[in-house]
Amino acid sequence: MERIGLVDPRPLLLVCAALLVLLPSQPSWGQTPEGIGMLPRVVGGSGSVIDEDEWAALLIEALGLDDALQAGEGSVDAFSLLCADAAELVTDAEGRRVPADAAFAVASEVTPARNPGDPVRVVLDIPATALYQLSVEGEGLQRWTADQRVIGHLDPTSLGVALAPTLVPLRKGSHELAGYMGRRARAERIELSAFRPLCIAPADGWHAERPLSHGAAARTLVRALGLERYLPRLGDNVEIEGESFASASGWGGRTNETQGAKVSGDAWARAGDSAAEFEYRIHLDEPGVFSLFARTRGAEAQLWSIDGRYRIGARAESRGARFSWIHLMTTPLGSGEHAIRALVPRGGGIDVIRVTRHRATSVHYVDVLEQMGFRGGAPDALVTREVALGNLLRPAFAELAAEFRERMAQGGPDEPIVAVDGALPPLYSRPLSPSLPSEL
Repeated sequence: MERIGLVDPRPLLLVCAALLVLLPSQPSWGQTPEGIGMLPRVVGGSGSVIDEDEWAALLIEALGLDDALQAGEGSVDAFSLLCADAAELVTDAEGRRVPADAAFAVASEVTPARNPGDPVRVVLDIPATALYQLSVEGEGLQRWTADQRVIGHLDPTSLGVALAPTLVPLRKGSHELAGYMGRRARAERIELSAFRPLCIAPADGWHAERPLSHGAAARTLVRALGLERYLPRLGDNVEIEGESFASASGWGGRTNETQGAKVSGDAWARAGDSAAEFEYRIHLDEPGVFSLFARTRGAEAQLWSIDGRYRIGARAESRGARFSWIHLMTTPLGSGEHAIRALVPRGGGIDVIRVTRHRATSVHYVDVLEQMGFRGGAPDALVTREVALGNLLRPAFAELAAEFRERMAQGGPDEPIVAVDGALPPLYSRPLSPSLPSEL
């Protein structure tokens, strides 16, 4: 598959767009004139209803992930590339969704290069096609590649471990990773793990031959563009004081030394003379889509995770004694107790953790998408090829999908972002700009 250019679309999509203009107009949003959302499927042409497998292929190409797929590969690999989390989970005897035995992760110790200046090389056997993130344990500035494609520069000095600044799509099989070490840099261990916080899929997963509904299309586009955090809030926020951690590593502790900064509760969690990890516990009464925000101090990299499964690197813009809010991730979570862990660098700290539950029906996803200027429709109505291709050609998609793998690795667009304040007008009383200013 050739990649669809996000800023300068390739001829295939341009031709499609030109043909759409010449074709007779279809009923709005793929519905019948009566608006019952039961458009008969048509073979071929822009008025035909698109299947979920074809929509998944278009998304993969438009987001620049098609290098991980070979011609003739089935839909299973395409679906796991878009949502490794759903592909990796299986249903156990008690009806729960739990990780399968073959987890989407692989790690290896790193053998130093024989000659100074030579890169270190590691061959990893990837268990499944997915969107992966590289983590490196070691020290010093280093640059890594996968199959001679640059993953990026990272420096694990402050935490002892660092996440690559971009995600990499990889097909199942063997891949060579190479690390180019800066002066006095070293890598001790590397790991490639599927990026589970991002799940681009319909609510009940992908189904290859099922016609694509507007609800499913909206859910996948909102997730792909990192807009899920803008779904309306459901209920009150749950806030955890930073100093109320369940456990902390040796250099972590509580302090009320604010140095003039305003903090919640007159205390906060601080890493002392070395990086420290803090663990928090939260109980969720019902499953749903949740956003995790944190008010932290320090401008260096942090590493956050939920249940050790959903992991994200973050970096606040605060310096000195200042604290600032950062969005960490928005992801579906089940009911019950969850562990939130934060690894912060020396001198860094946590004032408050905020967990927000969202309204996440198909209607809400369609509403968010339409406010971004995309063409939507009744959630159960079927999507035509004209509408599907038209949405991928919109400038808003090109802007938000640009550098998709870099944006997702850092929590989504416009990272860091100030957490949505409850005093601001509700989402639906104001339009969303494609640039998503930080004051939202």
